[in-house]
Amino acid sequence: MKHTRNRHRLVGILLALNLSFSATAQEAPTEISDEAIQRIAEQAAKNATKRLLKKIKEAEADIAAEPPQKKPPQDNALGQFLSIGSGSVGGNYFVLGELVGGVVSHPKGSLPCGEGGTCGVPHLQTMNITSAGSMANLQALKSGKIDTAFAQSDIAYWAYTGTGLFDNKEKMDDLRAIASLYPEAIHIVVNKKLGIRSVADLKGKRVSVGARKSGTLLQARLVLKVHNLSEDDMETEYLNNQQSIDKLTHGELDAMFFSVGAPAPALSQLFDNHQQFTLLSLDANAQQDIFREGLYFSPHTIASNTYNNVPETKTISVYALWLCSAKADTNRIYQMTKALWHKSSRQLLDSSFIGRQVQLKESLKGIGIPLHQGAKKYYNEIGKRF
Repeated sequence: MKHTRNRHRLVGILLALNLSFSATAQEAPTEISDEAIQRIAEQAAKNATKRLLKKIKEAEADIAAEPPQKKPPQDNALGQFLSIGSGSVGGNYFVLGELVGGVVSHPKGSLPCGEGGTCGVPHLQTMNITSAGSMANLQALKSGKIDTAFAQSDIAYWAYTGTGLFDNKEKMDDLRAIASLYPEAIHIVVNKKLGIRSVADLKGKRVSVGARKSGTLLQARLVLKVHNLSEDDMETEYLNNQQSIDKLTHGELDAMFFSVGAPAPALSQLFDNHQQFTLLSLDANAQQDIFREGLYFSPHTIASNTYNNVPETKTISVYALWLCSAKADTNRIYQMTKALWHKSSRQLLDSSFIGRQVQLKESLKGIGIPLHQGAKKYYNEIGKRF
């Protein structure tokens, strides 16, 4: 009897699953062969699989029909969190990301402004995002992966206009500036034992003009151009900064170009340990010719003894810019700009040699692209005109 009841229960379950059968468990015959049970089981499995696949397809169709979900506000510049694309860990841009992020942030629970807390944007927290530098930051900003970014002023200009490194690429015409942060001077390091007194003397010498697709390379080409030189006039190498320094110290190079904020730690170490190297100055005529080439250049003086035993050097600079999209919230960018230049920010900024160069008087220098409306509102309030 127990065996018969179990068989009837099994048949009932299979019949319930198999919608092609009209019988229910209660209507199941009292006697049924094993072969019949097997056929019912196979049919039930097929029908169940079909129904499952149908449900999956229906669910997929429902999902596809739904409008895309907006990112939570805390994931973008309009919410609690704001990302800053900076640079490699330990580099100037990374340090700058920590400093700028620190002064514009004011997370929940922070001490009030003026009572030991920062005077940043209420409830804003920043994230310092490491990167390979200016080009990578601009690409990430364009794709919406980050909210704000640091980049050299010349590279920002090329991105905005679709020229230079961005030639034949889609223009980033919604790129906007928040502030100029600090100058990145063009350093031309030479071996003074070789009698190199001017850029013209680089003809025939072994010179590194920077890595390919780097900002340094395009700046080096411009400097050479205004001196009626090209890469073909020298034994040219395309090396990154550390490779160039290594070859200089081993006597395998005569000169190198390096665009960086001064003093650059790598160059400080070079000049401390090797007295045969110095910096070339650019004369006034060369500087004026370069300024005519782009709005993003500014005159720059590297003061005497910024580097050990290196005299005052006249050169040009591009600026490290803080950038965002034109779509960024106007009030948020206004608040961030105001917080950046609040007098209380100096304590944190002055804790680093890079931060000490972040000065309000320099805040609009070297910008060859439009200001964001929020930043423009702040500068207008304090009487600075762009």
